[in-house]
Amino acid sequence: MILPRRAVLSLSLSALAAPALIRPARAGCAPLDLARGVAFTRQDGSRGLARREGDGLVFIDYVTNRGAWLDQRRVKNGVFEQSRLVEESVEPVVGASAPDYAWRYSPAVITPADGATWAGTVREEVSVTISDEKATVQRQKTRWKASYRCFEPREVTLSGCSHRALSVEAVFTGTSGTRSQRWVYFPDLGLGLETRRDGTANGLTALTPL
Repeated sequence: MILPRRAVLSLSLSALAAPALIRPARAGCAPLDLARGVAFTRQDGSRGLARREGDGLVFIDYVTNRGAWLDQRRVKNGVFEQSRLVEESVEPVVGASAPDYAWRYSPAVITPADGATWAGTVREEVSVTISDEKATVQRQKTRWKASYRCFEPREVTLSGCSHRALSVEAVFTGTSGTRSQRWVYFPDLGLGLETRRDGTANGLTALTPL
């Protein structure tokens, strides 16, 4: 089930620092709670939200403020994407549904932690429904060799409040080439947000409770 879109506040970024424990950068910082929902803004002005679901999954809507533009994902352990529904256009596309991605991982995925790594196989399936008389579904399957690595925690300041965070980087190699992703992962939330995809950066500028 895709959650309804919601507008979220755009707030400004502070700086990066080092140590590991969370402490408020200013008095009155409200705690973040994925059960209630978290709002965020990225450098390109996209506003998004994240909320915990059942079965250890988190729903992330990366774009809530750009018309028909769609980027909704479900992730496990913060960064391991299970599904993605994407439409990179501000106008609705006629004649076909937005591509629907699904991924399966082998062996079991890890929880990101300082210095942790994961390597294995990722099976990807992309489905697109063509709007013809039979509503034809086209599917494409791809197999990737993937490796993830986690970097040491640091303290980041977003929207005036400090949070413990670490970076997670992944590289996928398959017959169709190589792709990469990078996330900032907040271990106290169990949430990772994408900051780089295939060499294109799009970092966080705000993180607030809904």
